[in-house]
Amino acid sequence: MPAVQVVRGRRLAELSAPEFEALLARHRSLAVDVGTGDGRFAYGLARQHPDRLVVGLDTARDRMREISWRAQRKPSRGGLPNLLLVWASVEQPPPELRGRADEVHVVLPWGRLLAGLVLASPAVLDGIRELAAPGASVHLVLGADVWSDPIPTEVRDLPEVTVEHAHRVLAPAYRERGLALVEARQLEPDEIAGLRSSWARRLAGGRLRPRFVSLRALACG
Repeated sequence: MPAVQVVRGRRLAELSAPEFEALLARHRSLAVDVGTGDGRFAYGLARQHPDRLVVGLDTARDRMREISWRAQRKPSRGGLPNLLLVWASVEQPPPELRGRADEVHVVLPWGRLLAGLVLASPAVLDGIRELAAPGASVHLVLGADVWSDPIPTEVRDLPEVTVEHAHRVLAPAYRERGLALVEARQLEPDEIAGLRSSWARRLAGGRLRPRFVSLRALACG
């Protein structure tokens, strides 16, 4: 059974454990983007840091096709040999990734992943913690404007995420799952623009000051 299933255009490639280890050994560190969606944030991160292996993780295989295809091109045409888009869930990450990431990102999650972060679901938080090496940085960005009228059905029953809610409710719950919250704040507009995310552009569009809440935590040893 392959440890890592990599999306490559319309194909699903099987990356064996030794192949993954060899690829990781050629890079300085590992960053994982959980719930990567179409992979644009992971692509931007890999392009910005060519010495870092970047893995985008998602269960929506088809959404990753375009960026995975682009990453396979020659570097002169936008190819990125340091980017992998992996078909997997955060609740069951590939064994080869567990405890290896120096950085874990979750940028504007939706659906089950968003609910898991907002409700401090053990399954979701444990999956994130499993990916992270001890002391790794975990960065979550949540779009708080989704709780403004009209509120989408998907988040109607979830508590609104604010900086105060993060400190009061999420910090102790996250700590119990091995994630120590060290910062909670609202992102500035220039930081939102720098996310290099399709969903960020969509959520921020038309708003004078969009509300994105940034949570930073450290993975406890």
